[in-house]
Amino acid sequence: MKDGDENKYRFLHQLSLLTTIPMILLSGPVIGFLIGDYIDRRFGTSPWFMVFFLVIGFVASIRQAITIISRASKDQ
Repeated sequence: MKDGDENKYRFLHQLSLLTTIPMILLSGPVIGFLIGDYIDRRFGTSPWFMVFFLVIGFVASIRQAITIISRASKDQ
């Protein structure tokens, strides 16, 4: 493989990693909200589980985004 091709593929790999960050930041809290809302409706504890799982989803999303950013930085 030529050196120019390797740089192009490295750039595309980093670009694909970094474009997943907005989806991850959105999906974690949404899934947490849905799980918490279901549990709250099931047991009548509104809004405690919704808030708890929303925060857990947000923290998990931030942690995953940091992991992706560090992986993309390491590949440079």
